[in-house]
Amino acid sequence: MKGVLVTVSSEFRLFRQPKRIGDTLENHNGIFLIVGIEKFEILSDFLKIWYSCQNLEMTDYVSYNKAYKNNYQLEVVAQLKFDDERLKTSLYLGSIHLINNQFYKLTEYTDIKLDSTDLQVTFTARPIHPLNRNEAKAKLIDTRKKKLQLQVF
Repeated sequence: MKGVLVTVSSEFRLFRQPKRIGDTLENHNGIFLIVGIEKFEILSDFLKIWYSCQNLEMTDYVSYNKAYKNNYQLEVVAQLKFDDERLKTSLYLGSIHLINNQFYKLTEYTDIKLDSTDLQVTFTARPIHPLNRNEAKAKLIDTRKKKLQLQVF
């Protein structure tokens, strides 16, 4: 594992609290600070989590201030039983959900906690806006013209 920022996977017994953002992980490659959660998977009686981590033992890199502004985001918390199929089929990064009559795209995991037999997953989500009606209608007509091979002279 070379580099300051790396992916580290870790397995936890299903009903044990996993590491969280801000915690450290230690393995044979070094000591790592958890800065993000990339994905997770439930494997029978284990929870496997892939973390984005900073290698704390590497010190020769250039530090930067944040050069970007956060757009509007929403924090979403889903609490489901550990064996709920929705954890695999619908709550994944990039999926779109209707929340308070607005569509949001899940962009990042921010926390995973265990609450008895429930898995509580926290996401950030950003709003998704459909194309305006006039542009959508024009796109539809243009597509149909191309399909029918019609040309207007």
